[in-house]
Amino acid sequence: MTAESPSALTAGVAPRSAASAPVAASHTGRLVLTPADPHVIPQVGLLIEMLADKGFVGESLGTSEEQAYRIGPGFLSLMTFAGCAVRIQSDPDRQGGFCHIRVLPAREHPSLLVGRNTRAPRCVGCRARLVDWREHTAHWASHPHAGVTCPQCGETRPPWLWDWKEQGGFGRLFILVEEIFPSEATPAPALFDLLIRASGTGWRHFYVQD
Repeated sequence: MTAESPSALTAGVAPRSAASAPVAASHTGRLVLTPADPHVIPQVGLLIEMLADKGFVGESLGTSEEQAYRIGPGFLSLMTFAGCAVRIQSDPDRQGGFCHIRVLPAREHPSLLVGRNTRAPRCVGCRARLVDWREHTAHWASHPHAGVTCPQCGETRPPWLWDWKEQGGFGRLFILVEEIFPSEATPAPALFDLLIRASGTGWRHFYVQD
C-alpha cells in the first residue's frame, strides 16, 4: 500500500490548514474506527494506552489541537491488507501524505462523518435509498434527536440506524487511520478485540475520502 497524496477535508474532520488544502480528489482515503453505539465515548486515555502497548500507535505527532501518532511496530499485525505486496509510507517528513493515526476530539452528540465516496444510505426495513440525504445533514447536526422517515415504507428511525455500508457513519469518537484507500485494509479481529477490551463496547469501521 502506498500513499502519495496529501489529505484534504472530509465533512466533520478539521483540516490541518484550510488555506492550503488540496483538491478533494487528491486524498487517498482514511479508515475510520468508531464505537458501534454512536452515543458511546470510551475513555480515550486508556484506549490510546492499550493501543500503544500492542504497537498499533507509536510516537506522538500531536499538537495542541489534535491527537496524532505514527503507526506503531504492531500496526501490520492488527490490520489486514488486500494483496500480497504491502508498502506503507509512514514518514511524516516526506512531501505528500503518509500513514498515521488521528484521534478526533469527542463530539457532544452523534455526528455524521462522510466523504466524496459516501453513497445514499438504505432503509434497514425495506432497503429503499435516502437519495436526498445530503439535504438533511445540516438539520441532523443541529437536531441530534431527529428522526428520518423512509420515503417508501414510512418507517421513522434515527439517521444512524440507516445502513451506511462502509462509506460513512455516526459517532462521538472517531479514530482515523490516514492514507488508506477504501477497502484496501480492514481491521483484524485482534484489533477489534483490543478495542473492545479497552472500551467495554463494540466497534465498527468504514472508509471516507476527502
